Amino acid sequence: MRNGYYPLFIDGRIVKPEGLSYLRDFPEDLASLALENYSDGVLFGFSISTQEGKVLITKGAVKYKGEIAVVSDSAIDMVGFGHWSHVKLVLGEKRKTKDNTICSTEVVVDSHEAKAENEIELGRFCLNLGAVLRREYDSFSDLRTPENTLDITRVLYAGKEAPTLHPRVLKEFAQALMACSDETLDVAFALTCFNSRVVHKRSIQWYLAKKTDNPYEDFALDELFERLVELLPDQYLRQKPKRPRGKGPDIS
Repeated sequence: MRNGYYPLFIDGRIVKPEGLSYLRDFPEDLASLALENYSDGVLFGFSISTQEGKVLITKGAVKYKGEIAVVSDSAIDMVGFGHWSHVKLVLGEKRKTKDNTICSTEVVVDSHEAKAENEIELGRFCLNLGAVLRREYDSFSDLRTPENTLDITRVLYAGKEAPTLHPRVLKEFAQALMACSDETLDVAFALTCFNSRVVHKRSIQWYLAKKTDNPYEDFALDELFERLVELLPDQYLRQKPKRPRGKGPDIS
């Protein structure tokens, strides 16, 4: 119900303009209220895989300049093998016509990092010819394995007040943390990662501050991941490959 109004679509009644306005406005209003304190970034979806020379990206939703956009599935030709491929969402400026408000959205795969204001990274990988893109990880640091592995550690994920780390990254961290620590702080943070759809950046930074006995500090997302890596013992960071991998890219 919106403003005390709920249209009834029943036989014998004429569909009124206010009824159509309700269908248009109610879902948008509800989503905007639920996510009004969230930053720009990915909200849901955008799972990435490869198949037969194509990069497949499932549909997803983002927040951009305070507005929510839903983007359809994409299938994009590979841009080559043996070097980094960056999967990005590129958003256009909002414009109005007589009938619509339009903001163009396009998923792009190329060799350049997302740096423009209207580009949001969805993932990156370096796939060798004949290899299959790997989306399961053998350890927490395996999230950054350069060859044939989907890297989501740099995805701009929407969080309260500021972008945060991808939920999958934090669940992988929580898995390793629960295996190596019984400390109350670690267990509480790990359970938060497991049970929350999104763990906000401020929560991660407070955990780091308390864990290291340092003052609260604001980190870039890339450094935030590295700080989490530093907290885990070596045996939970060492790569444990379960399948052959090709030669990776030169990342020196």
